Amino acid sequence: MTDFRLLRVFNRPSLRAYAGSKTRIGRNALPHFPGDSLAERVVRELARERALPIKEVAEAFEFFAVVRKHLRRTPRILDLCSGHGLAGILFAIFERRTEEVLLCDQHRPLHADHVWRACLAVAPWIEDKVRYVEGKLARTRDSFPRDAAVLGVHACGKLTDTCIEIALELGGPLAVMPCCRSNAVNRAPQGLRQALGEDVAYDVHRTYAIENAGYRVRWREIPAVITPMNRVLIGVPRPAAAALSGRPKLERA
Repeated sequence: MTDFRLLRVFNRPSLRAYAGSKTRIGRNALPHFPGDSLAERVVRELARERALPIKEVAEAFEFFAVVRKHLRRTPRILDLCSGHGLAGILFAIFERRTEEVLLCDQHRPLHADHVWRACLAVAPWIEDKVRYVEGKLARTRDSFPRDAAVLGVHACGKLTDTCIEIALELGGPLAVMPCCRSNAVNRAPQGLRQALGEDVAYDVHRTYAIENAGYRVRWREIPAVITPMNRVLIGVPRPAAAALSGRPKLERA
């Protein structure tokens, strides 16, 4: 069983299942986060704003906790298919080296404003670091900064592969948590699919593609009580590969 790294209150047996609740976080959550840590202060403001379902708060915090040490040296963060953008914003809050965070999605959802107000109330230093970019990735990807780190938290289906492609083109590190895997487009070898199951085989195929582009890949996970789609793929360029340009595109999984 995977422990919570940042929101450790959920390691209590009585609260663990609460982390997967689809109920919107509210003031009844405040007693569970009484501390003065930066993480707890952010959660309290999210609760006052009723910004997100509890599971989405836990998901963003634990994803960030798992990937931060692999991406923290990269000054620019791209949170692709970001929705409310909390995962990307957490880099601006917690990492001093983060200079810019671009939250990218086709449309900015209304609850993104609640998330932003909550985070800004606790961490006013992020005001000039975070920017929302609206539009399809096909139209916005050419403007993304070189060597930026790419996040893709539950980018649906093939959008995860698009996130990986963009990361490989930019040459920076990447962290994705795939979801909504479509067996119809899974090009992993049939033998792997039969032996490992569709989901694992899909991510094995992705791992080989990322490794072949000059990256080291690690598999991590967030607690499954938050979501069963909890596998995180982290890719960091090898030193020799980081200087290369014109990276090959990911073969569609």
